[in-house]
Amino acid sequence: MDRISTIEPKIGFTFKANKVNYVIEDRLSIARAIEANKLELDLFDISTSTLKKSLIAVYNDLNGNNKERAVKFADAAAKVHNLVNGLEKNLKFQEAPVLRYCALYINAEGEDRRTIDEERITKKINDWQEGGYDFQGFFLLVLSVLPSVRKDYIRFIQDISKESQPKESPKKEA
Repeated sequence: MDRISTIEPKIGFTFKANKVNYVIEDRLSIARAIEANKLELDLFDISTSTLKKSLIAVYNDLNGNNKERAVKFADAAAKVHNLVNGLEKNLKFQEAPVLRYCALYINAEGEDRRTIDEERITKKINDWQEGGYDFQGFFLLVLSVLPSVRKDYIRFIQDISKESQPKESPKKEA
């Protein structure tokens, strides 16, 4: 095969790779959830709560919601710079943790969803490679669709939205 295909990063999407039918699912068994937690540490050597705290601190610096009640553009820029550098440094794509993580959620027809092992993960990744699938679809799946990432992202956006709501001051009667 000389053409590259892309998976659609959404739950329920089906595709064929190396004569195997795969489907993207949104639930994990206990064994797979444990493996997902290990892989999340490999994907990002930064926790979601640390990321959230850093972004809130940047938001507060830009809106003057910090201790000093002053807008601090330079402090915000430094925090974003450090955060971006930390994320870039800690993404370990050479070991393909993104593909390994996706292997927990993308299943072949008839696959036992209760367990996962190194051999099965490797077979899936090899099938996807042989099937001519690009990395981008898998990366987007991890970032945008999978439940553990999606829940934290939604919670983060909701928290930021609450903090950015203007507080009503009491109206004075004339």
